[in-house]
Amino acid sequence: MTTLSNREIKRVSIIGLGLIGGSLAKAIRRSHPDWQITGTDIEEKHLALALKEGVMDKGTTNLGDAVRHADIIFLCAPVGAIPGLIREIAAHAPAGAIITDTGSTKEAIVRTAMECLPADLFFVGGHPMAGTEHSGYAASIPHLFENAYYILTPLPSTPTRIVESLKGLLSSIGAIPLIMDPQFHDKVVGAISHLPHVVASALVNAVQDIDDPQHLKERLAAGGFRDITRISSSNPKMWRDISLSNRQHLVKLIESTVKYLNAFCKYLDDDSADEIEDFFCRAKKFRDSLPRLQSQALVPYYELYVDIPDRPGSIGEMATLLGQHGINIKNLRIINSREDEPGGCLVLSLANEASLRKAQEVLNAGGYKSYVK
Repeated sequence: MTTLSNREIKRVSIIGLGLIGGSLAKAIRRSHPDWQITGTDIEEKHLALALKEGVMDKGTTNLGDAVRHADIIFLCAPVGAIPGLIREIAAHAPAGAIITDTGSTKEAIVRTAMECLPADLFFVGGHPMAGTEHSGYAASIPHLFENAYYILTPLPSTPTRIVESLKGLLSSIGAIPLIMDPQFHDKVVGAISHLPHVVASALVNAVQDIDDPQHLKERLAAGGFRDITRISSSNPKMWRDISLSNRQHLVKLIESTVKYLNAFCKYLDDDSADEIEDFFCRAKKFRDSLPRLQSQALVPYYELYVDIPDRPGSIGEMATLLGQHGINIKNLRIINSREDEPGGCLVLSLANEASLRKAQEVLNAGGYKSYVK
């Protein structure tokens, strides 16, 4: 049987046009304008908007029609719905098609694919490590996957050339494909993604329960609190499904976190200053050893903190100065509270250390104060 190279993929079907599915459609359209893209979604308004924007060639609410002639099929549905979609698609997808998903957990999905798909359909589990706290097609952007790790968990039976074909497509939209074992994926992603969502939500709920008739906590909740709890604004139904699908690993991770919190409570009760300091030191040492990563897509960006006056045009002037010296700002954010920052009220994300050093040199020479954390 002939398999597809990246160049031979021409017909793409995307099941689910939310943030990820919509962004995939836009990214593939931008990189491969001559390919045929078909989309399906339970929300007809998403189909209508994608068609109006020229992101897709065809939109349908019929799953069979969406996949019948596809070379590659992306399942961009909630993680709990993906196993059922795999079973349904098995009866409609053409022989030789590549089926992949974008679910945040992989063990159950890969197991379903192994059990349900015939030998002439090729499955590669997928998880783009990209996203925002926003959801829906309206939030989708074509550059969401640029410089983002895109985890792939192929079946043992999936031919290498099929995996390479998918890797080629993902690389063409700016992603960084990375092969992982599905069980190890769920354990690691549970620790670095799923657990933080639980902890952030727990922290917000704990603060919300504080008796505060004057609502001062809302007015003062800035800086570190807003940063650490940003992800708790994500889609609750999506995170319900992710949590349930990874419960085995997540329960153990939560128990480990509770163990550390209980230990810290004991340090406080015992007035153990050394243990308290060691608790923070141990966390700081590991946190400081991590690569400088952009928060939404695991991008290895380098951050520069800049003091800048609060007046109209100041940010534009600074950006123009950097642009004149050929320095590209990858991302920018404003700090509204400096309670836990070393200095600076603006954070610039730059692509590499050389750009960071050059930007700091240019800004300091231009009369700005900049800091590297």
